[in-house]
Amino acid sequence: MDFERLRSSFKAKGMDVSEFEASYKALICRAVESLVCEPQGEWGDLRRIRQYSLVLRQVLLHRAINLFSGSFVALLDNNAYSMTLSIRGHFETTAAIGYLHSRLNSLAEGNLKARIVDHDIAVLLLGTRDKKILKFDAAVNNEMEARQILDMLKYADRSVSKYILQGTANEHIMLTDCYEHLCEFSHPNFHSNTAAFELREEEKKFYFNHNKSLDDKFFKLIDNLLISNPFFIELFDKIEGLLPQEQAGV
Repeated sequence: MDFERLRSSFKAKGMDVSEFEASYKALICRAVESLVCEPQGEWGDLRRIRQYSLVLRQVLLHRAINLFSGSFVALLDNNAYSMTLSIRGHFETTAAIGYLHSRLNSLAEGNLKARIVDHDIAVLLLGTRDKKILKFDAAVNNEMEARQILDMLKYADRSVSKYILQGTANEHIMLTDCYEHLCEFSHPNFHSNTAAFELREEEKKFYFNHNKSLDDKFFKLIDNLLISNPFFIELFDKIEGLLPQEQAGV
C-alpha cells in the first residue's frame, strides 16, 4: 500500500496514517505461503480440526488484508461506496475469525463436541447460500448452509468482550454496533445517499458530488478499521493457544 500518498491525504484532514500503517503491517507479517492439511479422518478428528483451523485462519487473513488495502484504494479514489463496503466486509471477516475462536474455546473448555466444531469449521470454509450448489448434493450440502453474519458477530463480540476487553461475555458489542452503523452507509438510503449531494436550502438546489473529494463524514469512516483490524489480529493470535493436539478424537 502507498502510505506515502496516504500520508498527505490524512494530513489534510488533520489525521495521522501511522496507526493504520502499523496495523496493516501486523496483518501481512502473519501470512504464510502454504500449510500442510490432509483432508481425511472422521468428523471430530482433532488433527483435522487443528489443520483446518490453521487453513481457515489464513483464508480469513487473506480476506482481511485485501479488504483493508481495498478500503484505502477506494478512499484515495474518493469512492465512498466501495470504501464503506470494504470496511464492512472487514468487520464480517473479524466476525468469522471471532466465531472460530468461540467454537475452539468451547471445545477446549469441554462445552462442545469435537465433531460439531469440525463441522462448524467446514461450514466457515465451504458454506454457501447458493441454492444451485445446495441442491446439487442435498445429502451433504444442506448441512453446509453458510451462517448468518449477525450470528457470527454475536459470537465474535462475546470473545472480544471476555478474552480481549476482559469484561463479561455480553458486556461489549462493539463489532455488532459498528457493523450496523456501517450498514447505514452501505445501503442506498439516507446516510449512503448523502455522499452524492449537497443540499443548499437557500438556493433550493441539490448540488451533486461528481468528481469531488470525500467530505470529513465519509473520510473518517476509515477509522472503523482501527476497531476491526486490531480485534482481528488478537483473535487470530489467540486461536493458536486453543488448537487441539494432533490426535484422533471425537
